[in-house]
Formats: sequence, C-alpha cells, structure tokens
Amino acid sequence: MNRSLEVDCLVVGAGPAGSVAAQAVSSRGHSTLMIEKRAEIGLPIRCGEGISSAVLDLLDLPETGIHISTRMDGARIISPSGHKIEFRSDPKKHDTGYILNRDMFDRMLAIRAFRSGADINVMCEAVGMEREDGQAVIRCKSLKDTFDIRAKIVIAADGFESKIARWGGLDPSLSPRDIDSCIQYRMTGVEHDGSFCDFFIGKRYAPGGYVWCFPKGNDLFNVGLGINESMINGPSFPKRCLDRFVGSDPDFTQGKIVEVHAGGVSVGLPMDMTVADNLMVVGDAARIIDPLTGGGIYNACVSSIHAGRIASECIEAGSYSSDDLEPYDKAWREDLLEQIVFDYLAKERFLDADDELLDSVISKISSYDLNEISTEVLINVIKNEFPDIFVA
Repeated sequence: MNRSLEVDCLVVGAGPAGSVAAQAVSSRGHSTLMIEKRAEIGLPIRCGEGISSAVLDLLDLPETGIHISTRMDGARIISPSGHKIEFRSDPKKHDTGYILNRDMFDRMLAIRAFRSGADINVMCEAVGMEREDGQAVIRCKSLKDTFDIRAKIVIAADGFESKIARWGGLDPSLSPRDIDSCIQYRMTGVEHDGSFCDFFIGKRYAPGGYVWCFPKGNDLFNVGLGINESMINGPSFPKRCLDRFVGSDPDFTQGKIVEVHAGGVSVGLPMDMTVADNLMVVGDAARIIDPLTGGGIYNACVSSIHAGRIASECIEAGSYSSDDLEPYDKAWREDLLEQIVFDYLAKERFLDADDELLDSVISKISSYDLNEISTEVLINVIKNEFPDIFVA
C-alpha cells in the first residue's frame, strides 16, 4: 500500500451519471473525486447515441457543438412486414431528437465537473469496498499501485451490474428476462435515409427487442440491435441477427463496418433500494433506465442531480447512514418511477408478441395522426385498439 486519499464524496464511473453527480456535489464546495477505470472517458461507445431535447434542457447544453452529431426530423417504427409509423418533430413543442457524439458528450460533462471543483482520476479501478469508522473505504488499483480512498459518501455510477452496489450490500442482480444483449456496428457507405431514427421491431429482426438505425451524418450510421436474454439462441445469436438484417437491407449491403461494440443493458425495474450506509447508486448502476427502449441518459442525469443534492446536504449535516441518504431514493422515484413502471409493463406485454400481432398493431395505428414522439401516447392507442395485449 503506497498511499491513501480522503474526500467528502467519491464518484465511481465517469459516464454521464458520474459526471453530473460529481458536478452537483463539487459545485456546493465539497471535496469530490471521480474515478474511471478506462484510459479515456467516453470510450468505448456502447450506446446508440440517440437523445431527446429533454436531455439538453436538463443539463443546459446547446443544441449545436462537438457533442451533437445530427439533429433528427423524427422517428419511424417499422413492423416485420414493413408497416410504418412516422413521428415528425414539432419545433413548437421542442420535441426534437438528436444523435450525439457520445465520446465528446461524456468528456464535456466530465470537464464541467472538473471546472466545478471535482478531481478526476482515469485508469483507476475500484476493486473492493468496506466500511470503517463511519466512512466508506474503496480499494483502488492504478497502473502504479493499489491504494485506499476514504469517503463520507460514495456515489456508484459504475453501470450495468454495479460492483459498488453489490459490495455496499445492495442487490444489482437481474433475471435473463430483464436483460438485453446488444451489438452495434458503426457503418460507412450507407444509403439509408439520414433524417430519421428508425426502429425495426419483431422476432424477424430481434426477438424480444428491436433493431435501431441512427444517422451520424453524411453516410455514417449506428446500426444495432438488442435481443432479450431469455430468447438468445447461442452466444453469437445477436451478431447473427444483426448480420442478417444488414445483409438483407439494400441500404446497408454496400456499407462497410468500421466499428463493432457489444454489451448488455437492463430492461427490468429499478433496484428495490438505491441507498445504503455511505452509498448512493445512480443511473444504469441502479437500473434507473427505460425498460422499453433501453435508453438511460435522461434518467441517469435526473437521478444524479438528486444524488448530488442529497449527498451535499448529508455532508454538511455530518450524517451518512442509509436513513440519512434515503431522501435521494424517494426523490428520483417521485420524478421517474411511474413512467419506468409504465414502460416495463409495456415491455412485458410485447416481449412475447408474435410478428403477426405486431404487424396488426403498427398497421392499425399508422392511420392515426401521431404528431409527437411519446411512448405514452403510442401505448394508450394500442391499449384502445388491442386491449387483449394488456390483459394481465
């Protein structure tokens, strides 16, 4: 053991959730350190990179800049036989979608945290946790040595299946039905429409999930899919499904794959409790994610803003027990839980839907004038037209 550090707040993970939390705590004058096990913040990019304008509004970020790749005219949902729902953005309602440059987005948020007073250590991995004298002690490993960081509060932003949450006494485990296995290609030379985000649904494309096609500008596209773990047929099944899609769509057959990324995402409900003594869990680490789409940036940032506020209040009060930190758990649930549960129930109903039913659903609702990108509007239309889908 070569050295030891002590801070008010340690944030583990430098994705959007971690950086937003670190900024929220450090901007209130508390010593804050954010550690990231990788060498570069924002890489590798395991994300489709699509966001709504709500993310930019929440974080007070501009609509143009190096963090934005493209601005979208809308989105389309395509059924197995080609029926299509089209949603167009309405600038008056400020419901525009964007495709990020996710690496630049993550670094921008980390830089804001640093400028607010947070310190940042990359290539620093948390390898263990214990509690001692009312503080959390995180054992860390860098290239040079292994050392301890003592913190009054640890904010776990270490992503899917959080190690910090498990070490802290919380349960981050998930059933296969609540996990999607994802793979994404970055492709060039693609001739697909570059003004819409497209979602292809049904077992024909991705059992228990969907294929996404997100334009990155010029002839670049993120083309990926998520498949529910309960429907995986062999370790290479997601790749085989994506290859089949790319090989069968004439817009993509001439394209060239320049990057490949794979990973998992939770599509279940959040953890039963997101605090313990000296510990708060945010974003993907707490499964505060949209179970229907797998999207998590907005929810992650909302949860981290609440975490930063409550952490600061507890640091000032000198109290860090689970009871003291529980207002964080209540705050994010008040903002987000109702929509998460709504989307989870929708995901459960559609998980086992066959392609014939999905064709009928998309064909029927394509006749509606849906002028906003809203999961709730879409699901309510489906409930009215196909009530049997939502029978428990």
